[in-house]
Order: sequence, then structure tokens, then C-alpha cells
Amino acid sequence: MSATSGRNASQSDAFAQLLRGCLLPTLAAALLCVVGGFFSSPMAAWSAAFGAALVIVFFGLTLLVMKRTADLAPATTMVVVMIAYTLKIVVLGIVMFLLHDATWVSGYAVGVSITVCAIVWLFFEMRAYKHLRIFVYDPDGEASLDADPGQGPQDEP
Repeated sequence: MSATSGRNASQSDAFAQLLRGCLLPTLAAALLCVVGGFFSSPMAAWSAAFGAALVIVFFGLTLLVMKRTADLAPATTMVVVMIAYTLKIVVLGIVMFLLHDATWVSGYAVGVSITVCAIVWLFFEMRAYKHLRIFVYDPDGEASLDADPGQGPQDEP
């Protein structure tokens, strides 16, 4: 197995762990929102499910884009992620515009569901990322950029 395929497998495992760490708690929060919506009306329950689905699809797409661009240069990754973010905002704006006067959607239930599910997803994404223990630096790489590693930092006169 080559180093590249080993790294790709490791990245796939990391993204799978992130997705599992976010998706399961968010689905539980979505279920709670839907059940809470049923206490109001079936329309509120469907609206809560719609809001939760929006969050799961949008945040899931972000993880997918990050997975697909992980091997690219950082600048390229940033451009692709920003384009994906912009497209998601445009799609969200279109959805909001189309549902503005819809009588079959409870705006309150959608809003609560989106807020709850987004907070849960982000919290558990940070938690899952923290548990991945990804180094910010290369622990096996050079410790210093100095030409002579035997000397420490020097003060200039």
C-alpha cells in the first residue's frame, strides 16, 4: 500500500468519524424537534423535519466538499469551499423566498429546528474533530528552520 493510498484511507476514516460524530446527535435533535412539532400540529412536525433536513444536507455537503478537496493546495481548497458556501447561501435564499408565503410550512418550527440542529451539528463536529487528534504541525518533521540546529534564537544587537 502506497503512502498516498494510506493517507487517503486515513482521511476517509477521519471524515467518516466526523460525519458519524455529527450526524447521529443531529438526527436525535431532529427527532426531538419533530416530536415537539407534533404537540403543535402535524404541519409544525413536517416543517421541523424540513428544517432539520436542510441542516443535515447543507452541513453534510460541507464535509463532502472538504473530503474531496483535502489533497489539493490550501488556496484551492479555500476557493472551492467558499464557492460551495456561496452556492449553499444562494440555495437557502431561494428556498426562503419560495416558502415565504407558503401556508403548508410553519416558519417558527422551521426556524427552531434549523437553529437547534445547526447548534447540535456544530458542537458535535467540534467534539469529533477534537477527538481525531490531528496534529497542526508535523511531529516527525524539522523542528526548526534555522541552518544550524544547535543554536537557539539569537538577539540582534
